[in-house]
Amino acid sequence: MKILNYFNLRTFLALVVSQLATFFAIQHNIKFHADLLLFGLCVVFPLHFSLQAAFKRRDKALEYFSLFKAGSLALNYTFQMSEDLASEKKDSIRALINNMGTTLINQLENRMPGYKLMHQKLDEVFVFMEANREDISKRNALRMVRYMKDVSESSAYLVSLVTHRTMLGLRFYSIFFIIILPLVQAPLFLFRFESIIPAWGIHLSLAFTTLALVTLNNFQTLIEYPFDPKGIDNVKVREFSVEV
Repeated sequence: MKILNYFNLRTFLALVVSQLATFFAIQHNIKFHADLLLFGLCVVFPLHFSLQAAFKRRDKALEYFSLFKAGSLALNYTFQMSEDLASEKKDSIRALINNMGTTLINQLENRMPGYKLMHQKLDEVFVFMEANREDISKRNALRMVRYMKDVSESSAYLVSLVTHRTMLGLRFYSIFFIIILPLVQAPLFLFRFESIIPAWGIHLSLAFTTLALVTLNNFQTLIEYPFDPKGIDNVKVREFSVEV
């Protein structure tokens, strides 16, 4: 089940830290009163920023995928409408455009960095245009260049997401403070709720808080790269396959 991807070693480590912190606080009667606002901001702000950035990146990826598919289809239709172009040549360019879409999807699913492969596929289409320039009208040639610009721009953005995502330092900062938060939270809970909540209740409260935060962090990690099949809400890249 994909939902199990939200629970990993970070989840286990954070829960262990929260329970050990609670155990030592209770055993050694460690408690103090403090304002968690500043410490909470150290957790919430980077986590919120990372989640927001990941969702914006996912929406932008959907936008550029749509542009890529629309540009590829329009490019193919323009070739197919060229009356002077032989039918076997129309089949050849259709295969080149299909191969271009398949290359992009495979590159994204397998996290292959670099734009060299897509550049080669675009060059193949351009070489075909140049070789058959006499059979393509000037109007259609201008349209093809515009559609190739859309395909190039959208694919370049999508491939760039393989290596360029949310800053690694910010993501490390977020998980670091999530893990050490129970070290401050346990004595604070003991100070405020020792006479109200039993020991097992404090253990349970810290476990729930830690689990909620670390699960959000894991969710951000999964949505961080929206093209693999791991996350439930990742982009279904095969739906954007260019089959023309």
